[in-house]
Formats: sequence, C-alpha cells, structure tokens
Amino acid sequence: LLSKKNNNKYIPKRDLRIPFFFYSLYNNDKVMTNTKKYYIIWYNFKKVGIYMQIISSDNIEQKIAILGNFDGVHLGHQRLFNEAIKRAKEKGYKTMIYTFYEYPAKVDNRITTLSEKIDFFSELPIDYLYLDDFYEIKDLTPVEFLKNILIEKLNVVEIFCGFNYTFGINKSGTVDTLKEIIANELNNEITVSVIDSVKDSEDKVISSTRIREYIMNTDLQKAKELLGHNSIILGEVIHGKKIGRTLGFPTANLKFENKVYPSYGAYGVYVHIFGDSNIYHGVMNIGTNPTLKPGELSVEVHILDFNKDIYGKTIKIEILEKISDEIKFTTVEDLIEKINNDVKLWRKRIDEKYGNTN
Repeated sequence: LLSKKNNNKYIPKRDLRIPFFFYSLYNNDKVMTNTKKYYIIWYNFKKVGIYMQIISSDNIEQKIAILGNFDGVHLGHQRLFNEAIKRAKEKGYKTMIYTFYEYPAKVDNRITTLSEKIDFFSELPIDYLYLDDFYEIKDLTPVEFLKNILIEKLNVVEIFCGFNYTFGINKSGTVDTLKEIIANELNNEITVSVIDSVKDSEDKVISSTRIREYIMNTDLQKAKELLGHNSIILGEVIHGKKIGRTLGFPTANLKFENKVYPSYGAYGVYVHIFGDSNIYHGVMNIGTNPTLKPGELSVEVHILDFNKDIYGKTIKIEILEKISDEIKFTTVEDLIEKINNDVKLWRKRIDEKYGNTN
C-alpha cells in the first residue's frame, strides 16, 4: 500500500484504496492504527506532499462533524465550516470534515477533485478530514450511520450540516429525520446545527449545480462569485510529447481528470508550484489540440518567464480569463502566430489587472 521515498518517509501510492482515510491536517502526530475491520490513517498534510509514519495511538477526542460532499468548496460550504469552527472554539472540541473518498454520482461532473478539495481544506483551521468509502456505508440506515459511524467510531458530539444534506440508504435521511433520530432514538446524545442557504447578489441560492453550469458555459466571473475563489485545476506535471518546446513555448502537462471544465481554448492563469512560494503567470490550453494532436484531451500551461524542470511536481492553476477559442490551423506557423498573440494579449492583461499576485 505504501511506497518508500525521500529519507525513508512513507508516501501513499496514487491508487491507494482502503476503507477510509483520516487526514490530520494540523496535528504533528502521524498515525496508522490497525483495528479489527479497518486501517485508520492520519496524515500530516503539507503543501509539498502527504507524509506518513506508522505509530500507535487511540483517538478519543470529542469532535464536531461537518457533513457533506463539498463539491467546489463554495461560499455556502465556507459558511458551514466557519460556524462549526466558531462552535468548536467555544466548546473546546476538535473539528472534523466528514466526506467521501469518491462520490460515484459526481465523478464525471465534479467541480473539484479530491486533491483539489484537500488543498482548500488545508487552508482552514480544521483539525481532521475523514474520507469514508461510499460503498462501505451506502446501505446503512440513517440510525445505523449516526450510531455506528459518527458516535461509536468517531466520537462525534455535535453535527453541522447544510439545509439540503441527505444520508443513509437511498438518501433516506434528511435534516428533519436527523433531528428526529437524535431526539427519539439517541435521547439527544448529540446535537445538530443546520446551516441555512447562502444567496448570491441575485438573491439565488448558491449551489454546486449552478456553479457547474457557469463553468461549463465559461462564465468564470459568476462561478468565482459563488465559489469565493477562482476555479482551479490541480495535478502532477507529467511528461507529454514536448511539442510545445519545439514551438518555442514549453508547457507543463497535467492529466485530464473527470471534472467540469470551461470551453476549450486558451486561458490566462496563475500557477502555484508546491514547494515554491512564488505565484507565476501563465497561458493554459484546455482542449483537443486539433492542429498537432487531434482528439487528444489535454491540459497544459506555458508558464511565463520560467525555465525550471518541474516534472513530477504538483501544481495548482487558477483560471482567470479566457483569451481565445480552440482553433484548428492548416500550418504550424499559423499555430505559432496564434500562441504568440495569446501570450502578448495576456501579458497586456497582466499589466492591466493581474500583475500584483499578493
């Protein structure tokens, strides 16, 4: 399950699949405890990677569980987090985000991948992230989920969730049934706080569904308004065909993930390289590369005024503006001219609006 790298530190392999993950975002303890049925893994999360060592520990801290899928980590989710964090400080509890390693219904049209969610979570003063396996718990009744998972396994004393939260087999549990179960089945052993909807400037409820539509329609500004941050793409820089280098525009290539993307074309972006505190400017292309690599979906970014080797490093791209649509050219010379024009246009926009990366 583990690969050994860098000073004998253990790093989970990319395809690591076990019943659940338990990330410790801020504690220095890094724990893997073998229980009868599961492996509980606590990770110490760093921007440069997730490192783990095997030690023994028990976890009996009382926790506030923040429940949801959190696709996009939008302003509604952020209010939920903030309210839970405030409550935890008042009561002296630990905070824990409870979500799924992968939610099957959202895989093909998710706003954020798991890695992207974790990147956002790591910026919050949240103590733990608990990633459960959807298939392990999907047939639990609402009562079984509350008793077996939240109370007995995780020692949860308070629950925070959104107004439209559902849980249990076939989504049979709602916030109303959650309250009923706590009152009638659990004798108010735990408490629940339901956070109401957050609305945008048009007095419409902020939702992941609306944000997906804005991204797919390339309305990046409206998506940003609802998200509270720019749309991002995060991944490991992989080896491509290095065609961009031959054209005079070397690019960092990322794996094309299953998620929603804006329309194909060129975009102005910020680029963050994990382990590097600088924020770089770049021009990114999303699409099928119809001139040189027809039909091959790719995400690649040309980082301006940059010539370092970053293969294997993780980068985060913030999508700022669309520069131009995807076009198929009959000659490579026409393609080079188009890329030149895109870069010139974006350098102008940097001077006008995006130069200050603070």
